[in-house]
Amino acid sequence: MSQKQIAITLSLIALAIGLYSFVMKTKTYTYIDGNNNDYVITKDSISYIPITPEKSSSGIYSGGEPKKVKITKEQFSKIEGMMKAIQKDKKSHADKREMGYGTIVIGKKSIFLSTSNKQKQELEQELKLIVFGI
Repeated sequence: MSQKQIAITLSLIALAIGLYSFVMKTKTYTYIDGNNNDYVITKDSISYIPITPEKSSSGIYSGGEPKKVKITKEQFSKIEGMMKAIQKDKKSHADKREMGYGTIVIGKKSIFLSTSNKQKQELEQELKLIVFGI
């Protein structure tokens, strides 16, 4: 291998390590409410991705219009804390998702929460407050 090929290979390895490091530090959480509307939470925004009538179980329900809002570090920390508390409270997790249940997606792991779950209700209330002001 020539010096030039070695230098290129090392540069590519360094770039890959840098990208991996960046991705690992970028936190994204997804919450799917009981109607299958998605809230994608990053450190600086929440994207609301509503379900469309075509994809809803009734064929009629619409989650409304998509929306993206900026959030503060404090808002992100509060939501992240709620997500982590739910993640730790394994007794509150349902074995499978049923109609009306909420779902938290952290990485590749999904956590299902029953409709009556208090933590689910508080998380939804916080997300709706931030995204819709309600």
